[in-house]
Amino acid sequence: MKIRFLYAQVIFLISILIFTTCDDLKEDFNIKSYKNPIKIAVVGDVTIGREFAENVFFAVKMAADEINSNGGLTINGVEREIELVFKNSGGTPEIGETVINELINENIDIIIGPTVSAVAVDMANLCIENNILMMTYSATVPELSYLNDRNLIWRTCPSDAFSGIVMADYAFDSLDINKGAILYREDKFGLAMKEIIAEEFILSGGKILAAASYPTEEIELNLYDYSNQINHLLKFEPQIIFTIVFELEIGKITQDFWASPLYQNYVLKPKIFLTEGGFPQELIANGQPNVVETILGISSSITTSSNYITFKNNYFQKFDFEPVTYAEHAYDALYSIVYAMLKAQSVLPDDIKQNLRMVTGNTGLGSESVIINVNEYEKAKVFLLSDIDINYEGASGAINFDENGDPESKFVIWGIRNGEYTEISYFEK
Repeated sequence: MKIRFLYAQVIFLISILIFTTCDDLKEDFNIKSYKNPIKIAVVGDVTIGREFAENVFFAVKMAADEINSNGGLTINGVEREIELVFKNSGGTPEIGETVINELINENIDIIIGPTVSAVAVDMANLCIENNILMMTYSATVPELSYLNDRNLIWRTCPSDAFSGIVMADYAFDSLDINKGAILYREDKFGLAMKEIIAEEFILSGGKILAAASYPTEEIELNLYDYSNQINHLLKFEPQIIFTIVFELEIGKITQDFWASPLYQNYVLKPKIFLTEGGFPQELIANGQPNVVETILGISSSITTSSNYITFKNNYFQKFDFEPVTYAEHAYDALYSIVYAMLKAQSVLPDDIKQNLRMVTGNTGLGSESVIINVNEYEKAKVFLLSDIDINYEGASGAINFDENGDPESKFVIWGIRNGEYTEISYFEK
């Protein structure tokens, strides 16, 4: 889920950001000052995916720039602007705990992030203890939905509980496949997703013939040899291999599939079904073409929607490269929080959390509520300050936070056809 940038793009990034250490990422606050700033932390896992963290940070920065350049927020008659503070959670719960303590010391009580499930659950528990509002954009582990969180923990990405069920059902019902296997990361995300897919596929009438995991710590995943895991699965002759991976390793995995004599012996190659992540660009750039043609994936980003296209075009115009998957979810996180602030006329977590559903279409909206799309902040601000309800429809789609703080989920099944990303089927939660 971390797209590699060209060197020219990296140089462009460095011109915008100050890297005070190899794991740090900040705006250059010597260039920009803020009017009555509202500080919001953007938490990303730089050490396990720097390029992804940068790309997501830019999406939130674009949202903040749009808000600030259009008058900022008016809270109880005072004009205020958003100031972003980047924190690196480092891919570990221990560093995530350090981040929370840093934020407490800096009097910051709103977080957009973190990136990965391995960090998110522990950070969420600390946020609950310290009354910090957290909205993650890409941590999909189901456990987040069921915390006793006092409405402090939210996410703009869907839970794996939904996407895993869609994957299993699509394979069995739409593809008429009943023999599967699972290749998965040996981490919190991989273990949880493996159980969800296996349970649903078996309930549907299918069989999981085998499963194989690979380590994720202290190895270079883009260089790791996946042959043992792949050959173990192929021995059982599955029709489909549910593949629970991140973007970093998927290119190498397709190469190792192609290099396997067992794979070459298949007359009809097994399909590879990828969980949600930023795979298409990596597959097109570094995947083995013959294997890539067998791949299906699932995504909660409908890239053909008008709001996503507007977001993508604005992002490209501002930064000169395209957003990664989940950048749109991070962008929507900031807008959801800002609209809740405007409705609540408060920047306190306890007030924001009471209004997040109200501004995103789930509950309490009157018949006169107004749909707000991407690039309509000025319009939304006028309505909210006039006590008119809005329903924000974001770059990632309809949000409609449910009782667990999860968004209403729409999914697309995609493939790579003739070297191009292609949307195949659509599903709703």
